[in-house]
Amino acid sequence: MIKKILFYGNEMKYFIGLCEYINADSIGNPGKRTFKIVARSNSNNVTIWMEKESLFQIGISLAQFIATNTEPKNKDNFEDKNLVINNDIEFRSDDISLSHDSRADIFTIFSSGYIEDEYIDSSFSFSRNQAEKLSRKILDVVSSGRKPCFLCNVPLDPDNTHLCNKLNGYSVKSDSITK
Repeated sequence: MIKKILFYGNEMKYFIGLCEYINADSIGNPGKRTFKIVARSNSNNVTIWMEKESLFQIGISLAQFIATNTEPKNKDNFEDKNLVINNDIEFRSDDISLSHDSRADIFTIFSSGYIEDEYIDSSFSFSRNQAEKLSRKILDVVSSGRKPCFLCNVPLDPDNTHLCNKLNGYSVKSDSITK
């Protein structure tokens, strides 16, 4: 359930707490995709739409953190002291950040944006195990888009000829593009 809604002027703050489900996905064809993270806690959802680069940064940050920091042997309990209300939210993120509670070994994503004319702050938390799965999923989603040019790594547009900078603006022959 969505937890703790606070009003500060025209701002609403949604705190969903510790997630039971978290996933990343994209919708649309390569080159025209939109990206999202969906988090669920007690049957209610927070869906945050974002740019591909923002999703990639979350995925790579989680992967790097997990690879370089061991799981603590003695973890504190994660305190989730939020009021419970029933409400799903979905919005496009203007700002997104990631934090880690080292005592409880819990990750939290903070995001803000607008639903119509109302400014939204939201957050949700998840375990190290969920963070590992989310990171792999994010990197799979981000890498499943358009194939890059094998010379300059610019994503290839299937509807247009690619004029490669490495070839002084000449086009790359279609049979030389790796698939």
